[in-house]
Amino acid sequence: MSQLHIDDILISYEGQDLSQFGLFPLVAWYLVDVLKLRDYFQQVTVNKKRNHNQKRKPKKRDFTDEDMCIGLLALSILGISRIGQITERLSNETQLAKLLGLPHFFSQSAGHKYLNRFSRWHVRQLDSINHQLLGRHGNCTCQPIVIVDVDSQTHTLESRQREGAVVGYNRKKRGKPCYQWNVAFVCSEAVAQRLRAGNTHCRSVLIELLEEVRQKLTQPLMIARLDGGYLSGEILNALVDMGLQICMSCRYDWVISQGVKVKESDWIRVDEMTRLIDVGQSPVISTCSHSFRVVLVEKKQTPFPGSKSKRKLFRYGIFENLAFGLSAQEVYDFYHGRQTIEQFFKESTGPFSAGKMPSQKFRANEAYLQLATIAENCMLWFKKNFCLQDGITIQWKPYVVS
Repeated sequence: MSQLHIDDILISYEGQDLSQFGLFPLVAWYLVDVLKLRDYFQQVTVNKKRNHNQKRKPKKRDFTDEDMCIGLLALSILGISRIGQITERLSNETQLAKLLGLPHFFSQSAGHKYLNRFSRWHVRQLDSINHQLLGRHGNCTCQPIVIVDVDSQTHTLESRQREGAVVGYNRKKRGKPCYQWNVAFVCSEAVAQRLRAGNTHCRSVLIELLEEVRQKLTQPLMIARLDGGYLSGEILNALVDMGLQICMSCRYDWVISQGVKVKESDWIRVDEMTRLIDVGQSPVISTCSHSFRVVLVEKKQTPFPGSKSKRKLFRYGIFENLAFGLSAQEVYDFYHGRQTIEQFFKESTGPFSAGKMPSQKFRANEAYLQLATIAENCMLWFKKNFCLQDGITIQWKPYVVS
């Protein structure tokens, strides 16, 4: 049996030994000994010699690829928002570095230079590592029915000097340069992603993401659960031609414009704020040659306490072509199950600091997001194993491969 990197973990606080990263040893043990991330990161070849026939000897570096990758990944978990803060916050944390297999944390300039050496091939290596981790530790690969949630997020950038930083679809900060980050999820685990320039619409990468998920998970039965931003006749026709089942939102007035008549007596009340009506098969957009089963939703929104705004009434539709029959309320609940992926984006831009693009180079930023995605997936598995209900104590022993 192989020996664990960390035998015992004792966390105590005495006098000057108090550390803001007190619980990180448990996470480091999980990353190094259970997930064995260092073994996976040996596949990255950023610092490795490409051509063995070169006369010039490769520069000897203090940190290997696995050192740099696991160190950059740890920054997201430690809550360090920028690589420039490494020297300030981690220069004295030598014990934390040793838990990750590092002699000490690298400098901020070394972190920037390493990311800037990433090419498209190296980014694909990180994506392959994420896929291997999903196959070993994730839940997405063992699902009989694959439910894919795809969503996008706009990353506003601080400078137009960054590659691909152009003014585009940036609703929150109009006129600011940005990136568009598109991610496909299965069981709340990030399976595939694409980083594009700010003027790239999310619909342009949707089919590419779904095809990649299908190839990675090798499951013929797949349901695509999307929001209204992906709605177009071309997209719907392509999804149906791919043999995918769809659950998606659409505009209320578009459905009504197709000649659908709504009777007041047909509404079904879900709660005090929400009511539904099942209008049956109906076209949802004139440029699509297929019709879908449509459920219309009417939802009231109560303003925040002290707000001067009045109560708003939102109306939208949910359409589907699922192979299994659901009631109107079950369709409503099934569609809104995709809102759990919003937590991924909140954590990525908050604690994991994925919104702080560290480099002027596009591939470096793409690699940074790949590492942040791996970190979030690892922490998702960590929470499933350790964060149980209150009052429950477990003794968790990982299986050690001989």
